[in-house]
Amino acid sequence: MTATLHGFGISATLPRGFEGRISRLKPVDPLSAAAHLHAPAVGTETTQPFLHIANVPLPAQRDTFGGGVVEMLKPAHVFIALIEYGPECVGTNLFQEHGLPRSLSARSFSRRRLQRIVPGQSGSQSFFTDHDRAFCLYIVAGSHGRVGSMVHQVNRILRSISIDARVPT
Repeated sequence: MTATLHGFGISATLPRGFEGRISRLKPVDPLSAAAHLHAPAVGTETTQPFLHIANVPLPAQRDTFGGGVVEMLKPAHVFIALIEYGPECVGTNLFQEHGLPRSLSARSFSRRRLQRIVPGQSGSQSFFTDHDRAFCLYIVAGSHGRVGSMVHQVNRILRSISIDARVPT
């Protein structure tokens, strides 16, 4: 049985054994209440959505790049994060690739592409623009040696992801 996630102009289909969430961090007030008395026009920082998919239970509290999840990964597990950046990133060199990668190979993964090195794990990271929205696709495989057997399932999930034009916040 599959499930479909929708939110913030992003959708994805989850295969059996996977769970996922589309979230956005609460806006952050960069100034204290006292500072707002002197500069009331200053608003709160906006936050962008992110998608997490894994074949392990996703804890309620987890970091955008998977802290709180990747430590739990066993060799057969995978964690996928699709993280949106602000509109100021669209058109920059880092996000110059167009479109979500739909097909990765085992060579797309490396032990050096992890946000935080966890022995045995392997990662893939891609930055791109899709529908004038800037994203990072970050994937962690529980075992570098088993990436080849996981990549088919990862690609199936990537092909299911849909990104719409920016949703007004």
